[in-house]
Amino acid sequence: MMKKTIKKKFQPVDIVIFMLLFVLSLVLLLLLSWGLLTSLKSYDDFAYLGNVLGFPDLNAYGAKTALAFGNYRRILFSTVFQFSSTDASYYSSIFGYVENAPETTFTFANFLLNSFIYSIVCSFVHAFVAFACAYLCAKYKFRFSEIIYVLMLVVMAVPIVGSSPAMIELLRDLAIYDTFFAMIALNFNFTGVYFFVFYAHIKGIPNTYMEAAEIDGASQFRTFILIIFPLCAKVFFTVFLLQFIQTWNDYQTPLLYYPNHPTLSYAVFKMTRNTGGADKGQEFQGIPQRVAGCMVLALPVFVLFLAFNKLLMGNLTMGGIKE
Repeated sequence: MMKKTIKKKFQPVDIVIFMLLFVLSLVLLLLLSWGLLTSLKSYDDFAYLGNVLGFPDLNAYGAKTALAFGNYRRILFSTVFQFSSTDASYYSSIFGYVENAPETTFTFANFLLNSFIYSIVCSFVHAFVAFACAYLCAKYKFRFSEIIYVLMLVVMAVPIVGSSPAMIELLRDLAIYDTFFAMIALNFNFTGVYFFVFYAHIKGIPNTYMEAAEIDGASQFRTFILIIFPLCAKVFFTVFLLQFIQTWNDYQTPLLYYPNHPTLSYAVFKMTRNTGGADKGQEFQGIPQRVAGCMVLALPVFVLFLAFNKLLMGNLTMGGIKE
């Protein structure tokens, strides 16, 4: 006997949402297309000939170089796209005068390495701390866990404004300002929406798993690492990817707390702020070159999305034991 297929009727709300998402997707595609075309234009083609929206002009000066990915070669290999750190020494009220990193010149390879280390380590630390705290609040019934959960709701509802100066002063007093340890410490927290994502997922895991592990003699830590973590691995990896994308594109945090260890996003931001003369790469700071830097910055995120789009966009499901 053949089953009848039930056709879903679209509601007016569904049609409106679909149209909004379609327009948003179209705008994003147009922006990406414009960015790719602009990054292939020469400086004269864009600045002097006014070719803002069109295809690269083959007759413009420097057009052949630009179409041969000249802007990208200058981003990857040119000595103009570099960052010179300044004297980062400061005074700590606890440890006195602190000599920090000496003056150094960074190139694209340094930007890329700093970005990957910063994004991977900080994203993992932030996701794991939120996961561990959510596990404790969801599976251990004591009054302090309820206080933490309510505190998280209050922190999410009440914005904390103006904490950056106090945080910078604290890091300097502890003599860890502008160090990688400080960046890890800043991400060693469980605030944010991911705490509630982990909490809801762990709450749905039957206690039978924990009870069976306890009967077999497993410790609490062993149960957390070998039982709970594998059951939440899909959620954890999704949160890690989302946090990685956010951290990869973040230039503000390194700018404030990690100024002499520039990431790629920080370097692109500094490139757009350069208003020096020709000896400081003024031509290199043209719109086509800036857009090329942004396209290079967006490439790892684009590759990640293509590789893990099913995980990022799919539903999170998990089997369990019937109680």
